[in-house]
Amino acid sequence: MRRVAGAGLLTLGILLAILGAVVAFAVGPDDRMTTGTRTLDTDSRAVATSPSVLARHGPQVSVLVEVPDDKPVFVGLAHSLDVADYLSSTSHLELTRYRVPWSVRTRAVEGEPQLPAAPTALDWWLEQASGVGGAELRFRLPDETVSLAVLAVGDSDLAGLRLTGAYEVPGAFGVAVGTTLAGLGAVVLGLVALGAVAGVRRPPPPADAPGFADDEWDAPWLETDPADADTWDDFLTEKATA
Repeated sequence: MRRVAGAGLLTLGILLAILGAVVAFAVGPDDRMTTGTRTLDTDSRAVATSPSVLARHGPQVSVLVEVPDDKPVFVGLAHSLDVADYLSSTSHLELTRYRVPWSVRTRAVEGEPQLPAAPTALDWWLEQASGVGGAELRFRLPDETVSLAVLAVGDSDLAGLRLTGAYEVPGAFGVAVGTTLAGLGAVVLGLVALGAVAGVRRPPPPADAPGFADDEWDAPWLETDPADADTWDDFLTEKATA
C-alpha cells in the first residue's frame, strides 16, 4: 500500500510540476500570454473573426494592429451579427479558428472591395480604437457572442498587416508557481514513500532506557534461600497467632 501511494504521489507531483512550469513560462510575471507579432497575408480592407474565435469570456484581451506606410487603421469589437451584416457584401479575410499562443485558420470571403460605410461613423461598436500606422484595443471578453474587426480607413488597404494579441489573466503566474512548488513537494513525498529518499526517522533509544532488551531473558535469576519461602505450615502458624 505504501508503494502504491508513493507511486501515485510521484506521478501526480510530476504532472503538477510540468503543468505549473508550462503555464508560468507562457504567462510570465506580467500575467500575459502573448501571440508574438504575426503578419496576416491580405490585401483587402477588412479582417474579422468568426463568432467562435472569441467564444470565451472573462479574460482581459489586448490587440495591437500595425500597418506599414502610416496608413490609417481601425479596430473594433462588436456583436457578431452586427459585424457579419456590416461585411456581408465586402471582400475580407475571416479568422475561423484561433488557438494560443498562435495557431489560426483563415478563409477569404469574396465581395465588393469597398466598405459600405466608414467604421468610425457606426454607433454599435462595444469597444473601438483607431490610429495612423497602428492602433491598440484592450477589452474584457463579455459573455455575449462578439467579433473583432480590423478595418482600413479611407482608400487604404490592410496589406502588410501585423497583429499582436495577448490574454491577460491576473494572478495566473502566482498560481502557476504555486502549482509547480506543490508538484515538487508531492514528488519528494512520493520518493520518500518509495524509499528512494531517506525520510525523517526517530533516533534509537539510549542503551540505559527503560524497557526490555533483546537479551534480558538470558540474565540469571537471583538465587532464593528455600528457608525464606512460605510453606502451608508457616501460613497456619501465622493465622493462629493472629
